[in-house]
Amino acid sequence: MQYLADRAVNKGRQPEIDCLKAFCIFFMIFLHAFEELAEEANAVYHFITIVECLTGAGAFMLCMGIGTRYSRKQAPMDYLRRGFELLTVGQALNLARDAVPNLIAWWFNGDQQFIAGALLVVQTDIMTFAGIAFMLLALFKWLKLSDGAMVLIGFGMNAFAFVLSHFFRTTGSYLADQLLGYFVVTDAEAYFPLCCYFVFVAIGYALGGIYPRIRDKDALANRVLLICGPIAAGYYLLRALVPIPLLPEFDSTEMYIMKPLTDALANGLMSLALLALFHKLLRGKDAPGLVNHLSRHINQYYCLSYVLFTPVCTLLTATRGELLPGTLMPLLYGLAVLVICFLYINWVDRRKLPHSITEFKEPWRAAVFAVAWIATIAIFAYAYPKVTEYATIWNDYLGA
Repeated sequence: MQYLADRAVNKGRQPEIDCLKAFCIFFMIFLHAFEELAEEANAVYHFITIVECLTGAGAFMLCMGIGTRYSRKQAPMDYLRRGFELLTVGQALNLARDAVPNLIAWWFNGDQQFIAGALLVVQTDIMTFAGIAFMLLALFKWLKLSDGAMVLIGFGMNAFAFVLSHFFRTTGSYLADQLLGYFVVTDAEAYFPLCCYFVFVAIGYALGGIYPRIRDKDALANRVLLICGPIAAGYYLLRALVPIPLLPEFDSTEMYIMKPLTDALANGLMSLALLALFHKLLRGKDAPGLVNHLSRHINQYYCLSYVLFTPVCTLLTATRGELLPGTLMPLLYGLAVLVICFLYINWVDRRKLPHSITEFKEPWRAAVFAVAWIATIAIFAYAYPKVTEYATIWNDYLGA
C-alpha cells in the first residue's frame, strides 16, 4: 500500500491515540457522574450517552489493542501476566466501589438492595473484560494466529453472542449466569462480555501491527476521514431514526452491551475517523500535556473516579433516599472528580509512589493480590445466601 512502508518508521507515542483516549476519559467521567448520582435523566445526560454510544468502551478497547503492539513485552506469558494483573485490579475496584460500601449500608439499615449490591463484587466490569481479553490474546499469540484471523474470530464471537442472546439469557441460577456473563450476555451483571467486545481489541491489535509502518499519516488521515467518517455518521443517523429489525434500540442498554455486528463495525469506523481527525487537528505537533497525562493514566482515572462516584451514590441512597437533583449538581460533581483525580495522580507522580496495586513491590504485591481475591470469595459467600433479588443493569440495580 502507498501509505505503508516495509518496516517500522512511525515509532514512539502516537498523539492522536492519546487524544482519543483523553476524549473518551473526559466523557466517561461525566457519564458516570450522571449514571451514578443524577436523580433523573436529562438532555445533558442523553447527549453524553450518545457520544459514548459512538465511541465509549469500544474506542478504549481499540486503543488498548493498538497499545499492546507498542509494548516491549510481547510474549504470550507477558500477555497472560498482564491479564491476571488487570483481573486483580478489577476485583480490587469491585471491592472498593461496590462490595464494601454496600455491605456497610446494609449493616446500617438492612435494605435488601444493598446486600444485593454487594454481590456486584463478581460483576463483568471493563477491567475484568480487559484482563480476560489479554489472556485470550496470549492464547492466540501462542497459537501464532495472524492478525486477520484474530479479527475474524472477534467478529465471529460478536455474532455468536448476539444470536445466542435471542435464544438464551439465563440458566435459572444467578451464579451460573454470572460466570457465563464474563463471556456472553446473560440476565446477570454482564456489562462487558468477552464475546461482544473482544472484536475491538482484535481490530486494535491488527491496527497496531500496521501503525508503525504508516509513512504518510496526512494522506492516510484524509482518506480515512473521507471514507470512515461519512459511513459511520450515516450509519448512526440511520440507526437513530429507523428501527432495524433484530438490532437493539439505538442508544439502549442492549445496544451498548451487545455492540452487535454492524454496530461494532460502525463503532470501529467512528474511532478510526476520530483518530484521523485528531491527527489533522494536531498538524504534526505533539498532543497537549493534559492530553498526554489523561492518556498515560487511563486506568487510574477509571478506577479512582468510580470510587468517588459509586460509594457516594450508595451513601446518598442509604441516608437520603434520593440522589442529586437537576443538571448542575451532577455536572459540578463530575468536574470536581476530574480535578481531584488530576491532583491526586500528579501528587503520586511527583512522589514516585505506585499508582496501582500492580506496581507494589514484593512481598506487598503478592499480599494485596491475595487479599483482593480472598475478600472477593468471602464477601460473595457471605452475601449470596442473603440475597433474594439480584441487582443488575437489567433491573436498574433494584432502583438504586
